[in-house]
Amino acid sequence: MPSPAAAQRFASAPYGAPAGSSPTARLLADVGIEQHLDAPLPLDAELRDETGKTVKLGDFFGRQPVVLTLVYYKCPMLCTQVLNGFLKSSQAVPLEIGRDYQVVTISFDPRETHELAAEKKDRYTRAYRRAGAAAGWHFLTGDKASIDRITEAVGFRYHYDAKSDQFAHASGLVLATPEGKLARYFYGIEYSPHDLRLGLVESSAGGMGSPVEQVLLLCYHYDPLTGRYGLAIAGVLKLAGSLTVLVLGVFLARMYRHERRRTKLEVRG
Repeated sequence: MPSPAAAQRFASAPYGAPAGSSPTARLLADVGIEQHLDAPLPLDAELRDETGKTVKLGDFFGRQPVVLTLVYYKCPMLCTQVLNGFLKSSQAVPLEIGRDYQVVTISFDPRETHELAAEKKDRYTRAYRRAGAAAGWHFLTGDKASIDRITEAVGFRYHYDAKSDQFAHASGLVLATPEGKLARYFYGIEYSPHDLRLGLVESSAGGMGSPVEQVLLLCYHYDPLTGRYGLAIAGVLKLAGSLTVLVLGVFLARMYRHERRRTKLEVRG
């Protein structure tokens, strides 16, 4: 397996690593995350929840946006960092798991069991420290056929190394709409709370978000190349123009009322 530093270099690469002559380069040649924005997830894919019950991916969609994390529970390196990074970011935003959005964590190792999933769920929902996490954060396992359907739909490419009995894989979060369409990708192991918040509001398609957040979405746009939100100059100018018109309208209205009152006083005098 590649070293942590080498793996992290490829963890945020949207299209994997170029093939090379070294074993590490060959291993990472087809590892990465390719964005499939607006593509549908296979909501009929069957999985197992933390109790071992058979569920469908679509059971966790319908009302709220979903944060999707693809990991494997025995991962000694990146997967824990992905989950820790998301946990830290989610604790820094006012939106809450369960109340405002769902989180679906799926193991892409078909050998892993629901008992492992239950252990992970208990650890992370306790660490989240907000009510509703247990009902809103789901840790799932599944067979290879279902896992392949989901990872292919997402554009998540990984490679199993039999020699080390580990997976080479990229790292990141994927946001999906309540209808199950892929909306936003965030790369790496650290996720900006600002980006997560805007991504969830935008993925909800108007289903949540304060007026302030709706205004922020006019000023920031998602860049698929970087997987981040950046300042949109056109949006800022549009907002500034709207505020200018509003302020000018209020000023003219006040001046008009003042002039009418002055005219009435002069007539009376």
